[in-house]
Amino acid sequence: MAHPNAGPDGDRPVRLGIFGGTFDPPHIGHVSVTRALQESGAVDEILWIPARVPPHKPLRRPAAPEVRMEMARAAIEGSARQKVSDIELSREGPSYTVDTLRTLRAGYPEATLVLIMGSDQFVDLAAWHEADEVVRLAEVCVLPRGTVDLPAVVPPLEVVWSAAQVSPVDVSSSEVRRLVREGHPYRHLVPRRVADVIEREVLYLA
Repeated sequence: MAHPNAGPDGDRPVRLGIFGGTFDPPHIGHVSVTRALQESGAVDEILWIPARVPPHKPLRRPAAPEVRMEMARAAIEGSARQKVSDIELSREGPSYTVDTLRTLRAGYPEATLVLIMGSDQFVDLAAWHEADEVVRLAEVCVLPRGTVDLPAVVPPLEVVWSAAQVSPVDVSSSEVRRLVREGHPYRHLVPRRVADVIEREVLYLA
């Protein structure tokens, strides 16, 4: 990645998009939205951060951390100014966003951190672990999901946020896993090299 002190034109701090999730597996929707955020100017660079134990999702045994890291790296192949970080996979316990942001703030002291999340997550942001600190450390970029009316659901926090100017792609990791499990075509929903990993590791059949 470029030095965090400068943006693409060299005259402003970089806007670093923080894109977290289980990425089990990463799919074309993930790739599409990150590229669109860069093209729109919402962020300059994207840091994909696979989570070890997502605290906001039902318990389900995910693919092994090293496999999800490999799939995330495969997904961003060919995407400029994007990289994958193991910051949460290498940390024990639940993947609290506030801990990740504190670490990134130390590593990118002059960057503007932009936390990317879906509107469904934004609705519940006030209930997140140390939510006040989360919104102090980062701006929030909200992705449209479903029929959520963003102006009506702004959480009761002093948060700097914006609605992402991107078109959602109707695909989910759970749908990909279901298609694999049931033996249906799925490769059109994931980057080619991600599909190669799924087949090599025999993922999602159980």
